[in-house]
Amino acid sequence: MVNPQGEGSDPFDASNKDQPYPGQQQYPQYQNPQYQNPQYQNPQYQNPQYPYAGAGYRTPAPTNTLAIVSLVLAVLGLTFLPLIASVCAVVCGHISRGQIKRTGEGGSGFATAGIIVGYVSIALFVIIVGAIILFAVAASTSSSY
Repeated sequence: MVNPQGEGSDPFDASNKDQPYPGQQQYPQYQNPQYQNPQYQNPQYQNPQYPYAGAGYRTPAPTNTLAIVSLVLAVLGLTFLPLIASVCAVVCGHISRGQIKRTGEGGSGFATAGIIVGYVSIALFVIIVGAIILFAVAASTSSSY
């Protein structure tokens, strides 16, 4: 079979990819220049360059459950169960602080808040009970004339 266009004039030849097909007009290729306007450039906010590819987001340490329990018990000690929940909050808070130091978990703030609120609740309970006892003793020893 003889090629009617001649030898080596294959229109699908990869070496001739920039040449137009027979009967086609070749259009100039448009180069889109990068738009540069120095008025809107802000060199202060550039993309950070990380020292290595692994730098970036790290997952946070898990929160110690006993620290959360300590804070919840401390709030309960202020409201519903004055002495029992406050003592449990202080104990749980101290235990969780030890666990946090040993394991590196999060929740140190919860544990500290549970300890502080627990001690404050115990102190308020002692003051209120002491005041009630003092008023009861004062009322029973008062003489009526």
